[in-house]
Amino acid sequence: MNIGKRIRELRLSKDMKVIELAKKAHISQPYLSDIEKGRTTPSIDKLSALCDALGISLGEFFGYSPELPPDLLQLLETAKKLSPEERKALNEYLKVRLKE
Repeated sequence: MNIGKRIRELRLSKDMKVIELAKKAHISQPYLSDIEKGRTTPSIDKLSALCDALGISLGEFFGYSPELPPDLLQLLETAKKLSPEERKALNEYLKVRLKE
């Protein structure tokens, strides 16, 4: 697993800028950039802080997901195939639908 690439994908999926995630995780922006570019690997403590800032657990970061109903699993698998822009549009659509 490419940890830096995974962090970048998660950050983008949450529409976060590098500086925003760095601040939330209490690390420097250059350090986070180095992680995302694969120049350095974070310690487990730093990775845990990044996961907290992203609103996920370490298990979720590494692909563990709790048992979900089949329809939600299918929805997740379908959403994984979307581009970041398409996922953003889907999230916006769902927010609007849930307000109704």
